[in-house]
Amino acid sequence: MVFLHIDKMNVAKDVNPALKLNNAIQYNNKNKIFLLIHMEGCGPCMATLPEWKKIEHVLNKFANRNDIVIADIERQALQHVKNIQNPPNSFPTIRYITNKGKFVETYEDSNITNKDRTIDSFVDWISSKTNNENNITKSGKPKNNNKTLKKSNKRGGRKWSLKYKRSINCRRPRGFSQKQYCKYSRKTK
Repeated sequence: MVFLHIDKMNVAKDVNPALKLNNAIQYNNKNKIFLLIHMEGCGPCMATLPEWKKIEHVLNKFANRNDIVIADIERQALQHVKNIQNPPNSFPTIRYITNKGKFVETYEDSNITNKDRTIDSFVDWISSKTNNENNITKSGKPKNNNKTLKKSNKRGGRKWSLKYKRSINCRRPRGFSQKQYCKYSRKTK
């Protein structure tokens, strides 16, 4: 397991950790990169960073694997990493990157149930991504398994009750969804 701490001070040194991160993303298709992008002076970032740094001491079961990279990078040093396509728009941003940067998943979009940014949730997330070796297809997209299908079905809107449907006045619908319902589902007299 490779741990990288990248900030504006150590990017200027001879052994550049940003270059190591670039190489890890660009040259090996099977590398699994877990990246925390934080900003100096950000309250949520300063609360998350100490928990993130505990990973180095907790994940001993992956100690002999060089395909796992855990990195934290300060926003100002992010310009030295060339292989990150989408710059973050909020901080902290936590990402899982694999397949030479073609597959990127944010921590918030992951399948784990507890996303409270503690060491336990980080370990669950990393373990779920590293134990399931075949979770990504060659095209860089995740394979559809039953868990992802069930989760995507839950994201749709709620069903309207029969009582609510009967209460809609199609002569004077309120809002876009009622207009669409009246236009496509219900016949007006």
